Amino acid sequence: MGHDKSRSSVSVGTVDWSDPDLDALLQKVDGWRLDNRSDHPPQEVQIHISSGWTSNSVVSKPAQLIWMDEQTMVVVTRFPVPQGDHVRVDSQHADGTRTVWGWLVEGREGSRAGDREQGLFLNKLRIG
Repeated sequence: MGHDKSRSSVSVGTVDWSDPDLDALLQKVDGWRLDNRSDHPPQEVQIHISSGWTSNSVVSKPAQLIWMDEQTMVVVTRFPVPQGDHVRVDSQHADGTRTVWGWLVEGREGSRAGDREQGLFLNKLRIG
């Protein structure tokens, strides 16, 4: 079931870009960044980061899983994860430990006020 999202059939009317109300609104949202975190509670996980070819280069630390689908997961850490590093994420479930492997494709410092206060980093992992 596809949805045609082309704008050719959608009329939004005319926009008066000199309207002071519109200008005031645009100034309020200037600099906003979208941060699409799910509203599901974070899940405590353990991540194991491999930065090299030997087992001596594996670092294990706690993290929080905040979003996951078939190809991607987002974990929150209190430290930056180097881009390209291989990561194993272990989570506890009623039937035991579940392990997912991935590698970091994007990481950044959290942009919410609470993130900065706690020194949190958002890390996007490609599963596989």
